[in-house]
Amino acid sequence: MILDFRIKLNTKAALGIFFLFIANLFTFQGFSQTILNSPYSYIGLGEVDQNVAPSQVGMGGIGVATSNGIYINTQNPALLARNRYTVFEAGANVERKTMQDLRQSQRLFGGNYKYLALLLPVSSRWTMSFSLSPYSTIQYETKSFRRLNVLGLDSLIYNYSGQGNISKLGISNGVRIGKGVYLGLETNVLFGNVIRSVGTQNMSDGQYYKVQLEKRMDYAGLTFKGGAAYQTKVGKDLFLTLGTTLDLTSQSNATEISRFVIYDLGGLNVINADTVGKSTPFTQHLPVTTKFGVSLEKAANWTIGIDYSMTDWSKIDNFLGNSATLPKTYKVAVGAELTPDFEAVSNYFKRISYRAGFNYATTPYSILNSGKFATEMNLTLGIGFPLRNLSYFNLSYQLGKRGDITNQGLEEQFHRLTIGLTLSDLWFVKQRIN
Repeated sequence: MILDFRIKLNTKAALGIFFLFIANLFTFQGFSQTILNSPYSYIGLGEVDQNVAPSQVGMGGIGVATSNGIYINTQNPALLARNRYTVFEAGANVERKTMQDLRQSQRLFGGNYKYLALLLPVSSRWTMSFSLSPYSTIQYETKSFRRLNVLGLDSLIYNYSGQGNISKLGISNGVRIGKGVYLGLETNVLFGNVIRSVGTQNMSDGQYYKVQLEKRMDYAGLTFKGGAAYQTKVGKDLFLTLGTTLDLTSQSNATEISRFVIYDLGGLNVINADTVGKSTPFTQHLPVTTKFGVSLEKAANWTIGIDYSMTDWSKIDNFLGNSATLPKTYKVAVGAELTPDFEAVSNYFKRISYRAGFNYATTPYSILNSGKFATEMNLTLGIGFPLRNLSYFNLSYQLGKRGDITNQGLEEQFHRLTIGLTLSDLWFVKQRIN
C-alpha cells in the first residue's frame, strides 16, 4: 500500500492569485479603499472597517459565534479551527449614499475592495489564514464661518479636511484545544498614510489666497486580537455556540511631518510652502473593542445568532478642534441563515442559502459638538449561490442610516451592495493505491 499526497492545481492557482494581488497592491499607486466622502471619518484613524465577510453581511454582521466550516470567519479567529478545507475568498462593496444637512443634500456613488483571504488547515486541530483588508478610511471636508464684527461684513473661513487610508495585512490562527473548545489569535500589520489640514481665509481684506497647515501622518504598527469559542450539542443535529473576542492592542506607531502652505483662492495652485521641522514620531491610540456572541445552529440547515460589542474611544483624538473625551459605544446585531436542503441534487434553489439581519449601533460622532452622538442602523439581506466543491458566490444588500439632521446636523442614508466569492478545496488529497 502506497500513500501519495498531491496538491490540487486550482488551489495552487488561488494561492498564486492571492500573493500576486498583494504584490500589485504595494506597487500600484492608484490603489485606494475609499468609497465615499464622509464627514464622520474625522476621528483618530478615520472610519474603522467592521471587518465583516460578505457571507456575514447579509446576517446583520454577526460572526463572533457563527461559523459553518465553509466560509472564512473574519471576526473570531478561534472559529477558524472549524474549517477543514482550503478556502480562498475575495469581496467588494458598491454604495450609493445621500448626505444632507440643514442647507443642502448630496448624492454619491462609489465602491472599493472588501478583503482578500486565504485559509489553510495545518492539522486536524489547527487552521491559519492570511488576509489583506481595509482597517480605516478618512475622507472629509468641513467649513465654518466666524464673524469679526457685529455687522458681519468681515469674516474668517475655517476649512478642515482629511484624506487617506490605512490597510492591514493579517495572519490568524485558530486551534481546537478540547472538545468544542477553540482559541485564536489574529495578528495584523497596519500600514498607510493620512493627510489632514486646517486652513483659514480672511474675507475682510479682499484676501485672494488661503493659509493652510498640513500634516502628513504615516502609520506602521502591529495589532493583536484574541478570540475564544465554545460549542456544545443541545439536540439532534442542534449546536449552541458561544464566542468572544478582545482587541489586545490600544496604540500604533506613527510619524508626522507638517508644513505651512499658501494656496490661491481655488486651492489648486501653491503660492508658497514651508516645511515645519523634521519627521516626528508619535503614538496613535486605537479604539478597543470587546465582542460577545451566541448562536444556535442546525447542522447544514439553519443558523440564528446575536452579537453584542462595546468599543472604548476615550483616548482617540478628535481632529475638529473639540477636546471633549469621546464616549464608549455599543452595537447589537441579530441575523439568521436558512439552507432548505444542503444535499439536494435535483433542486438547485433548495441548496441556496438565504440570509437576513439587523443591527443598531451608537457612534462617537458629534458634528455639532452638542453632546448628542449619531446612531446607526442597518437592515440586511443576503443570498449565497452554491457553485462546485463547497464554493459559493455571495450577494448581500444593506439599507442603512447614520445620524439625523435635528441632533447631529448631518444625516447619511445609503444602499450598499456587497459581493463575495468563496472557493473551497482540499489542500492535500491522500490517495491510497493498492
